[in-house]
Parts: sequence; structure tokens; C-alpha cells
Amino acid sequence: MTKRTINLLWTGGLDSTCRVAELSLHDVIVQPYYIIDKKRSSTKYELRAISRITDMVRRKDTTKCDLRDVIIVDIESIPPMEDISAASLKLSKKYHIGTQYEWLARFARQKGLTMELGLQKSPRGKSYNAIIGESTLIEDDSDGIIQLRIDKEKSSKEISLVFGDMLFPMPMFDMEKPEEVAEMRKMGLDDLIPETWFCHRPVFGLPCGYCSPCDDALNEDMAYRVPMSGRVLGAIRRITYDPFRKIIKKAQHK
Repeated sequence: MTKRTINLLWTGGLDSTCRVAELSLHDVIVQPYYIIDKKRSSTKYELRAISRITDMVRRKDTTKCDLRDVIIVDIESIPPMEDISAASLKLSKKYHIGTQYEWLARFARQKGLTMELGLQKSPRGKSYNAIIGESTLIEDDSDGIIQLRIDKEKSSKEISLVFGDMLFPMPMFDMEKPEEVAEMRKMGLDDLIPETWFCHRPVFGLPCGYCSPCDDALNEDMAYRVPMSGRVLGAIRRITYDPFRKIIKKAQHK
């Protein structure tokens, strides 16, 4: 009998790593993908996290899955798709979702893949709020692995174009980050957590305390993940830079 293959986006962060940990307990093939943007200063840290966690999962006595090597996709190799880009832009203006979802949607269509996206519940989660606000989700329970997918006929055109080829794992989609940590502890896989990476703009190899993921950590009961150096630097940048950013935004909207 052919094993089921689950394709997923893995960034080396807590959400996607939590899903890898959960899937490691199932007899499936896990094929992770990483879309590389060479302009991102966090790339080497994310890939290092993926490499370390892959080795750790493979050595676990509890691991049942076949965790494949991550497939690295150069963002420049993904062809443009005007309908997806237009839909992503519209959602970005309304919900401020990140550009990575456009890349992923174009890649999924290019390769004909249905991919898991490790989204978790968060009132600060821009993509989560967009999906909740403009879609109807259908639950699929196969082999004890529960996933949600977009009902394209009952969801907005933009959501269907950007997230229509994505699957959202349960129960993660209904969990906040502290609950993910608790779940990984329950699975006995919490030693993977310190190896994850989340900061977009590291300073001297440490989380900056200012970028969006660092801000989320500081505001979602995960402040311990940001070192004191990052908290101090982040606070300084908020005091010195944020007022000018607000002035610039106001000028742009006049």
C-alpha cells in the first residue's frame, strides 16, 4: 500500500515545526518545501533550523513518518500569474497579509500541488483573519489526519485564488502559539522548540525584537523567545522610528 504524501511549507518556525512534529507520529511521507528569497536576511537561520530539526526528528524513537529532505524553491523560478497577484494585492490592502502567500499560491498552481500551510489561531494573524473573514472551510478526516480546505464555491474569489490550493491542519488552526507549545510538550517533542526560528531581521544572529514575528512573540505570551538584547533594541526602535513611520504613512495617504 502506497503511503500518503503530505506536502507542506516549512519555514523553520514554531507553527510549521509543530505540524512536522505532529505528523512525525503518523505513518506518512512528509515532503517539506521552502521558498527561498535571497533578499531575506533570515534565510540562513531558517534553513539551519530546518536542518537541525530534521536530524532531531529522524533520530526520535517515536518517529513513524518518512521525513524527506526539504525541497528548496527559488522564488525567481516561480512564473508570474496575474490573477493570483491581483487577488493577493487586494487581500493585502484589506488584511495586510504577507507576500509569501502569493509566492506559495503561484508555486502550488505551477506544480499542481495541494500544500499544507501551518496557520494557527491568532487575533493578530493577518492571513488567519482573512481566511476566517472571507471563506467557508470544509473538514477532511483521512487516516486520523484532520485538515481544513477552502470551499471555493462559498468563499471570496480572492481567498480562493490565494489559499484555494492550501490545506490547514487541525487542531493547529484552532490553537494559539502557547497551546502549540503545550501540545509539543504533550507529544514529548518540546526539545524541538528552541531550535525553531522566527525573526525576519536578526541582529548579530539573535531575534531583533522589532519585526512582525518578534512583535507577535512579545504580544502572544511568547516573550521569552526574544532575548533581552532584542527587547531593548526593539523598544529603542519603536521610540525613535515609529513616529516617523506614522508621519510618512499619513503623507502617502494625502
